[in-house]
Amino acid sequence: MRVSRWSAAVACSLFAACAAPTDSNQVTPPLSMSVVSGDGQHGPPGTELPDPLVVRVEDARGRPVAGQIVNFVVVSGGGEVFAPAAISNRFGLVQERWTLGFDGLQRVEARAIDPATGTPLTFAVFTATFDSIPPSGDSLPPITSNVVAIPNPANPGDSVTIRAQVSDTFTGGSNILGADVQVDSGPFLMMNASDGAFDQENELVFRTLFGLSAGSHNVCVRGRDTAGNTGAFVCIVVTVGSGTSGDTLGPVTLNVSATPDSAHPTDSILIRAEVRDTFTGGSNIAGAEMRVDSGGFVPMFPTDGAFDQQNERVNRLVVGLAAGGHSVCVRGRDTAGNTGNQTCIGFTVVATSPIPGAPRRARQQP
Repeated sequence: MRVSRWSAAVACSLFAACAAPTDSNQVTPPLSMSVVSGDGQHGPPGTELPDPLVVRVEDARGRPVAGQIVNFVVVSGGGEVFAPAAISNRFGLVQERWTLGFDGLQRVEARAIDPATGTPLTFAVFTATFDSIPPSGDSLPPITSNVVAIPNPANPGDSVTIRAQVSDTFTGGSNILGADVQVDSGPFLMMNASDGAFDQENELVFRTLFGLSAGSHNVCVRGRDTAGNTGAFVCIVVTVGSGTSGDTLGPVTLNVSATPDSAHPTDSILIRAEVRDTFTGGSNIAGAEMRVDSGGFVPMFPTDGAFDQQNERVNRLVVGLAAGGHSVCVRGRDTAGNTGNQTCIGFTVVATSPIPGAPRRARQQP
Protein backbone atom coordinates (compact mmCIF):
# COMPACT_ATOMS: atom_id res chain seq x y z
CA MET A 1 0.00 0.00 0.00
CA ARG A 2 1.30 3.44 -0.91
CA VAL A 3 1.44 6.12 1.77
CA SER A 4 0.96 9.76 0.81
CA ARG A 5 3.66 12.28 1.58
CA TRP A 6 1.20 14.21 3.73
CA SER A 7 0.47 11.12 5.88
CA ALA A 8 4.17 10.37 6.23
CA ALA A 9 4.88 13.94 7.30
CA VAL A 10 2.15 13.79 9.95
CA ALA A 11 3.51 10.50 11.28
CA CYS A 12 7.06 11.89 11.46
CA SER A 13 5.82 15.00 13.27
CA LEU A 14 3.97 12.92 15.84
CA PHE A 15 7.00 10.71 16.41
CA ALA A 16 9.28 13.70 16.87
CA ALA A 17 6.88 15.24 19.37
CA CYS A 18 6.81 12.04 21.40
CA ALA A 19 10.58 11.52 21.35
CA ALA A 20 11.77 15.09 21.83
CA PRO A 21 13.43 15.92 25.14
CA THR A 22 11.95 18.66 27.30
CA ASP A 23 13.78 21.75 28.56
CA SER A 24 13.48 22.36 32.31
CA ASN A 25 11.37 25.45 31.60
CA GLN A 26 8.77 23.65 29.46
CA VAL A 27 8.10 20.74 31.78
CA THR A 28 4.85 19.58 33.29
CA PRO A 29 5.42 19.45 37.06
CA PRO A 30 6.02 17.68 39.27
CA LEU A 31 9.41 16.26 38.26
CA SER A 32 10.60 12.80 39.24
CA MET A 33 13.96 11.06 39.31
CA SER A 34 14.75 7.38 38.88
CA VAL A 35 17.79 5.10 38.79
CA VAL A 36 18.83 4.02 35.30
CA SER A 37 21.97 2.03 36.15
CA GLY A 38 24.83 1.76 38.64
CA ASP A 39 22.87 0.47 41.64
CA GLY A 40 23.88 -2.73 43.42
CA GLN A 41 27.54 -2.75 42.37
CA HIS A 42 30.33 -4.23 44.48
CA GLY A 43 34.05 -3.66 44.85
CA PRO A 44 36.93 -3.53 47.32
CA PRO A 45 36.76 -0.83 50.02
CA GLY A 46 38.31 2.47 48.95
CA THR A 47 38.08 1.79 45.21
CA GLU A 48 36.06 3.46 42.46
CA LEU A 49 33.16 1.35 41.18
CA PRO A 50 33.49 0.20 37.54
CA ASP A 51 30.20 1.67 36.31
CA PRO A 52 28.89 5.23 36.68
CA LEU A 53 25.77 6.09 38.67
CA VAL A 54 23.09 7.14 36.18
CA VAL A 55 19.72 8.78 36.95
CA ARG A 56 16.98 10.08 34.68
CA VAL A 57 14.91 13.21 35.34
CA GLU A 58 11.36 13.23 33.92
CA ASP A 59 8.35 15.50 34.09
CA ALA A 60 4.81 14.41 35.01
CA ARG A 61 4.21 13.21 31.42
CA GLY A 62 7.27 10.96 31.45
CA ARG A 63 9.32 13.21 29.16
CA PRO A 64 13.07 13.65 29.80
CA VAL A 65 14.04 16.99 31.35
CA ALA A 66 17.22 18.71 30.18
CA GLY A 67 19.13 21.31 32.19
CA GLN A 68 18.17 20.07 35.67
CA ILE A 69 20.88 20.31 38.37
CA VAL A 70 21.27 17.03 40.30
CA ASN A 71 23.42 16.62 43.42
CA PHE A 72 24.94 13.29 44.44
CA VAL A 73 25.46 12.94 48.20
CA VAL A 74 27.25 10.16 50.11
CA VAL A 75 24.96 9.50 53.08
CA SER A 76 26.71 6.51 54.66
CA GLY A 77 29.88 4.45 54.37
CA GLY A 78 32.41 7.28 54.16
CA GLY A 79 32.98 7.13 50.41
CA GLU A 80 33.33 9.98 47.90
CA VAL A 81 31.79 11.07 44.60
CA PHE A 82 33.91 12.71 41.92
CA ALA A 83 31.84 15.79 40.99
CA PRO A 84 28.91 16.14 43.40
CA ALA A 85 26.74 18.24 41.03
CA ALA A 86 25.86 17.73 37.37
CA ILE A 87 23.26 18.92 34.84
CA SER A 88 20.93 16.55 32.98
CA ASN A 89 21.53 16.18 29.24
CA ARG A 90 18.93 16.29 26.46
CA PHE A 91 17.83 12.78 27.38
CA GLY A 92 17.32 13.73 31.04
CA LEU A 93 20.34 11.66 32.09
CA VAL A 94 22.95 12.56 34.72
CA GLN A 95 26.07 10.50 35.56
CA GLU A 96 28.47 10.40 38.50
CA ARG A 97 31.45 8.27 39.67
CA TRP A 98 31.48 6.72 43.16
CA THR A 99 34.47 5.63 45.25
CA LEU A 100 33.50 3.31 48.10
CA GLY A 101 34.36 4.07 51.71
CA PHE A 102 35.43 1.63 54.37
CA ASP A 103 32.60 1.56 56.90
CA GLY A 104 29.21 -0.14 56.96
CA LEU A 105 26.42 0.41 54.47
CA GLN A 106 27.55 2.15 51.28
CA ARG A 107 24.81 4.53 50.11
CA VAL A 108 24.55 7.52 47.75
CA GLU A 109 21.45 9.63 47.11
CA ALA A 110 20.77 11.74 44.02
CA ARG A 111 18.90 14.90 45.00
CA ALA A 112 17.42 17.86 43.13
CA ILE A 113 15.10 20.82 43.61
CA ASP A 114 12.09 21.22 41.33
CA PRO A 115 12.74 24.61 39.59
CA ALA A 116 9.01 25.28 39.23
CA THR A 117 7.86 24.50 42.78
CA GLY A 118 11.05 24.65 44.86
CA THR A 119 10.23 21.30 46.46
CA PRO A 120 12.77 18.46 46.82
CA LEU A 121 12.60 15.73 44.21
CA THR A 122 12.19 12.14 45.27
CA PHE A 123 15.62 10.69 46.02
CA ALA A 124 17.21 8.19 43.65
CA VAL A 125 19.13 5.83 45.93
CA PHE A 126 22.24 3.78 45.10
CA THR A 127 23.74 1.10 47.34
CA ALA A 128 26.88 -1.00 46.98
CA THR A 129 28.61 -3.85 48.81
CA PHE A 130 32.19 -4.88 49.44
CA ASP A 131 33.90 -7.72 47.62
CA SER A 132 34.78 -10.61 49.88
CA ILE A 133 38.54 -10.76 50.52
CA PRO A 134 40.06 -14.26 50.19
CA PRO A 135 41.98 -15.50 53.24
CA SER A 136 45.67 -14.61 53.05
CA GLY A 137 46.92 -15.88 56.42
CA ASP A 138 47.51 -12.26 57.49
CA SER A 139 45.57 -11.58 60.68
CA LEU A 140 47.59 -8.61 61.94
CA PRO A 141 46.63 -4.99 61.16
CA PRO A 142 49.01 -2.41 59.71
CA ILE A 143 50.88 0.05 61.92
CA THR A 144 50.42 3.80 61.62
CA SER A 145 53.32 6.09 62.54
CA ASN A 146 54.83 9.56 61.97
CA VAL A 147 51.50 11.39 62.11
CA VAL A 148 52.06 15.14 61.65
CA ALA A 149 49.95 18.23 60.95
CA ILE A 150 51.23 21.12 58.81
CA PRO A 151 50.98 23.85 60.06
CA ASN A 152 50.59 23.13 63.77
CA PRO A 153 49.71 25.39 65.45
CA ALA A 154 47.51 26.97 62.77
CA ASN A 155 45.52 30.17 62.41
CA PRO A 156 41.77 30.35 61.76
CA GLY A 157 41.14 29.90 58.04
CA ASP A 158 44.33 27.89 57.49
CA SER A 159 44.30 24.65 55.52
CA VAL A 160 45.90 21.94 57.68
CA THR A 161 47.46 18.91 55.97
CA ILE A 162 47.62 15.66 57.95
CA ARG A 163 50.39 13.25 56.91
CA ALA A 164 51.23 9.76 58.17
CA GLN A 165 52.94 6.47 57.27
CA VAL A 166 51.05 3.17 57.25
CA SER A 167 53.03 -0.07 57.08
CA ASP A 168 52.19 -3.78 57.03
CA THR A 169 55.73 -5.03 56.37
CA PHE A 170 56.16 -6.55 59.85
CA THR A 171 52.50 -7.37 60.53
CA GLY A 172 51.62 -9.79 57.75
CA GLY A 173 53.14 -8.32 54.60
CA SER A 174 49.89 -7.38 52.86
CA ASN A 175 49.55 -4.26 50.73
CA ILE A 176 47.92 -1.22 52.28
CA LEU A 177 44.34 -0.86 51.07
CA GLY A 178 43.59 2.58 52.50
CA ALA A 179 43.73 4.94 55.47
CA ASP A 180 41.35 7.39 57.09
CA VAL A 181 41.48 10.28 59.52
CA GLN A 182 39.05 11.40 62.22
CA VAL A 183 38.92 14.87 63.78
CA ASP A 184 37.55 14.88 67.33
CA SER A 185 34.35 12.78 67.18
CA GLY A 186 33.60 13.58 63.53
CA PRO A 187 33.18 11.19 60.59
CA PHE A 188 35.98 9.08 59.14
CA LEU A 189 37.55 10.79 56.12
CA MET A 190 39.45 8.87 53.47
CA MET A 191 43.11 9.80 53.07
CA ASN A 192 45.07 9.84 49.82
CA ALA A 193 48.17 7.87 48.87
CA SER A 194 51.08 10.26 48.31
CA ASP A 195 52.19 8.32 45.23
CA GLY A 196 48.66 8.21 43.82
CA ALA A 197 47.78 4.56 44.50
CA PHE A 198 47.47 2.10 47.39
CA ASP A 199 49.56 -0.76 46.02
CA GLN A 200 52.45 -1.36 48.47
CA GLU A 201 53.15 -2.69 51.97
CA ASN A 202 54.22 0.83 53.04
CA GLU A 203 52.29 3.94 52.11
CA LEU A 204 52.66 7.62 52.89
CA VAL A 205 49.19 9.13 53.19
CA PHE A 206 47.74 12.63 53.52
CA ARG A 207 44.52 14.62 53.74
CA THR A 208 43.98 18.38 53.88
CA LEU A 209 41.50 19.67 56.46
CA PHE A 210 39.59 22.93 56.15
CA GLY A 211 37.59 25.12 58.50
CA LEU A 212 38.97 23.94 61.85
CA SER A 213 37.63 26.12 64.66
CA ALA A 214 39.87 27.84 67.22
CA GLY A 215 41.03 25.52 70.00
CA SER A 216 42.60 22.07 70.33
CA HIS A 217 41.56 19.17 68.11
CA ASN A 218 42.26 15.46 68.44
CA VAL A 219 43.28 14.12 65.02
CA CYS A 220 43.56 10.32 64.63
CA VAL A 221 44.80 8.22 61.68
CA ARG A 222 44.48 4.48 61.03
CA GLY A 223 45.20 2.14 58.11
CA ARG A 224 43.75 -1.00 56.49
CA ASP A 225 45.42 -3.81 54.59
CA THR A 226 44.18 -5.98 51.74
CA ALA A 227 43.68 -8.90 54.14
CA GLY A 228 40.84 -6.97 55.77
CA ASN A 229 42.65 -5.92 58.96
CA THR A 230 42.13 -2.42 60.40
CA GLY A 231 44.87 -0.93 62.53
CA ALA A 232 44.68 1.08 65.74
CA PHE A 233 44.37 4.84 65.71
CA VAL A 234 47.46 6.97 66.25
CA CYS A 235 46.49 10.45 67.41
CA ILE A 236 48.03 13.91 67.69
CA VAL A 237 46.72 17.24 68.94
CA VAL A 238 46.29 20.08 66.44
CA THR A 239 45.96 23.60 67.85
CA VAL A 240 44.19 26.43 66.06
CA GLY A 241 44.86 29.86 67.55
CA SER A 242 42.25 32.54 68.18
CA GLY A 243 44.11 35.33 66.40
CA THR A 244 43.58 36.59 62.89
CA SER A 245 45.07 34.89 59.87
CA GLY A 246 46.77 38.04 58.55
CA ASP A 247 44.71 37.85 55.34
CA THR A 248 43.39 41.34 54.46
CA LEU A 249 42.66 40.79 50.76
CA GLY A 250 39.31 39.77 49.33
CA PRO A 251 38.96 36.78 47.02
CA VAL A 252 38.95 37.16 43.24
CA THR A 253 35.86 36.23 41.20
CA LEU A 254 36.33 35.07 37.62
CA ASN A 255 34.81 32.94 34.84
CA VAL A 256 31.30 34.28 35.42
CA SER A 257 28.87 32.88 32.84
CA ALA A 258 25.13 32.73 32.14
CA THR A 259 23.69 29.67 30.39
CA PRO A 260 21.83 29.94 28.07
CA ASP A 261 22.62 33.34 26.56
CA SER A 262 20.37 34.34 24.79
CA ALA A 263 17.32 32.90 26.56
CA HIS A 264 13.51 32.98 26.58
CA PRO A 265 11.66 34.89 29.34
CA THR A 266 10.49 31.51 30.73
CA ASP A 267 13.97 29.97 30.77
CA SER A 268 15.90 29.09 33.88
CA ILE A 269 19.33 30.70 33.52
CA LEU A 270 22.26 29.08 35.32
CA ILE A 271 24.79 31.58 36.68
CA ARG A 272 28.21 30.10 37.37
CA ALA A 273 31.49 31.54 38.62
CA GLU A 274 34.77 30.67 40.29
CA VAL A 275 35.94 32.36 43.50
CA ARG A 276 39.63 32.13 44.46
CA ASP A 277 41.68 33.25 47.45
CA THR A 278 44.85 31.29 46.66
CA PHE A 279 46.83 34.37 45.65
CA THR A 280 45.03 36.94 47.83
CA GLY A 281 45.69 35.62 51.33
CA GLY A 282 45.14 31.88 51.11
CA SER A 283 41.99 31.71 53.25
CA ASN A 284 39.15 29.33 52.49
CA ILE A 285 36.11 30.69 50.68
CA ALA A 286 33.24 31.29 53.13
CA GLY A 287 30.54 32.11 50.58
CA ALA A 288 29.54 33.88 47.37
CA GLU A 289 26.59 35.99 46.27
CA MET A 290 25.15 37.49 43.12
CA ARG A 291 22.69 40.12 42.02
CA VAL A 292 20.81 40.69 38.78
CA ASP A 293 20.58 44.27 37.49
CA SER A 294 19.97 46.57 40.48
CA GLY A 295 18.44 43.89 42.70
CA GLY A 296 19.78 42.76 46.03
CA PHE A 297 22.53 40.20 46.52
CA VAL A 298 21.39 36.59 46.97
CA PRO A 299 23.57 33.65 48.08
CA MET A 300 25.13 31.24 45.61
CA PHE A 301 25.85 27.56 46.19
CA PRO A 302 29.13 25.60 46.09
CA THR A 303 29.22 23.10 43.24
CA ASP A 304 30.86 20.45 45.45
CA GLY A 305 28.35 20.92 48.28
CA ALA A 306 30.49 22.80 50.83
CA PHE A 307 32.54 25.98 51.20
CA ASP A 308 35.77 24.44 52.51
CA GLN A 309 38.57 25.28 50.05
CA GLN A 310 40.61 28.24 48.81
CA ASN A 311 39.03 27.87 45.35
CA GLU A 312 35.29 27.27 44.91
CA ARG A 313 33.01 26.94 41.89
CA VAL A 314 29.57 28.38 42.65
CA ASN A 315 26.19 28.48 40.89
CA ARG A 316 22.60 29.65 41.17
CA LEU A 317 19.53 29.42 38.94
CA VAL A 318 17.70 32.61 37.90
CA VAL A 319 14.09 32.38 36.68
CA GLY A 320 11.42 34.74 35.42
CA LEU A 321 13.56 37.45 33.82
CA ALA A 322 11.84 39.83 31.42
CA ALA A 323 12.90 40.17 27.80
CA GLY A 324 15.79 42.59 27.29
CA GLY A 325 19.37 43.10 28.40
CA HIS A 326 20.44 42.17 31.93
CA SER A 327 23.60 42.22 34.00
CA VAL A 328 24.67 39.82 36.71
CA CYS A 329 27.42 40.54 39.25
CA VAL A 330 29.12 37.97 41.48
CA ARG A 331 31.41 38.46 44.47
CA GLY A 332 32.93 36.17 47.10
CA ARG A 333 34.07 36.40 50.70
CA ASP A 334 36.70 34.45 52.62
CA THR A 335 36.93 33.04 56.13
CA ALA A 336 39.14 35.97 57.17
CA GLY A 337 36.14 38.27 56.70
CA ASN A 338 37.20 39.89 53.41
CA THR A 339 34.67 40.52 50.62
CA GLY A 340 36.06 40.67 47.09
CA ASN A 341 35.22 42.99 44.21
CA GLN A 342 32.22 42.04 42.12
CA THR A 343 32.71 40.71 38.60
CA CYS A 344 29.88 41.39 36.15
CA ILE A 345 28.71 40.18 32.74
CA GLY A 346 25.82 41.10 30.47
CA PHE A 347 23.36 38.69 28.91
CA THR A 348 20.14 38.92 26.92
CA VAL A 349 16.64 37.53 27.31
CA VAL A 350 14.80 37.56 23.98
CA ALA A 351 11.11 37.19 23.23
CA THR A 352 11.81 35.11 20.13
CA SER A 353 13.60 31.77 19.75
CA PRO A 354 16.93 31.67 21.61
CA ILE A 355 20.11 32.01 19.59
CA PRO A 356 22.70 29.33 20.40
CA GLY A 357 25.97 30.72 21.67
CA ALA A 358 28.75 30.20 24.17
CA PRO A 359 28.51 31.78 27.66
CA ARG A 360 30.10 35.20 27.92
CA ARG A 361 33.28 35.58 29.88
CA ALA A 362 33.65 37.96 32.77
CA ARG A 363 35.42 41.29 33.13
CA GLN A 364 36.74 42.44 36.51
CA GLN A 365 35.14 45.56 37.97
CA PRO A 366 36.19 47.46 41.08
